[in-house]
Amino acid sequence: MSLEPLTIALIGFGEAGTAIGRGLAENWRGQARPGDNRPRRLIAIDTALDLDERGCKLGAEARRLDVAIERAYTTALSEADLIISAVPGEFALDVAQSAAPLLKRGAFYLDLCTVTGAMAETDRGVVEGAGGRYVDVAVMGSFFGRGQKAPMLLAGPNAPIAADWMNANGFDVKVLGPKPGSASAVKVLRSVLIKGVEALAIESFVAARRQGLLDEVMGCLGDVDHEGFGQFLARMVETHLVHAGRRSDEM
Repeated sequence: MSLEPLTIALIGFGEAGTAIGRGLAENWRGQARPGDNRPRRLIAIDTALDLDERGCKLGAEARRLDVAIERAYTTALSEADLIISAVPGEFALDVAQSAAPLLKRGAFYLDLCTVTGAMAETDRGVVEGAGGRYVDVAVMGSFFGRGQKAPMLLAGPNAPIAADWMNANGFDVKVLGPKPGSASAVKVLRSVLIKGVEALAIESFVAARRQGLLDEVMGCLGDVDHEGFGQFLARMVETHLVHAGRRSDEM
């Protein structure tokens, strides 16, 4: 089985949706196979369309890209062979439930929303209950500066099929495995670490700057550059087991 969509629907046309829309307009819609004259369509749904300043801007960008954008979940969604959901995680289930009654049987549903593994499983149940093919997608980097090339992990039984099509059409994706929700779980667990480090860095750097020692503190972090961040963290876990008591007193 292969994925060869003629109509792609983007649900959510914010930073992720517009980045993907720009990429698809160039790498998919504009690169039809020789001899294949079937029209390729990009459509979008965003409930904020034209409601405020942000909604007006995303609407203008959609029209610039010739993406047919609507505010409501219209029957046009039933024409989509591929749906890409890219909304904040808190709305992921609402989107799945709103889209489900309109899904074409067998349509691929790529869930890019930042959710836990358990939440992804719930979304999958809704999509597959309506006859769609759910793919768990975790965006592992920023769309800013990378656009459609933001790295992604895919999981689920249909992930290899989706990955083949995505990599052939301008994306940068890898298949994690067949278990739906595992890609989302990896992202959330990574975020726990990265966002925690970010918060600690801010606390440390602000204090260092107030004491006139920011350059010195930054310079002392060079050992991380030499051994790599992952290995550095692994070593920290090992040494923590030995020195936890003393470090607690120091902090």
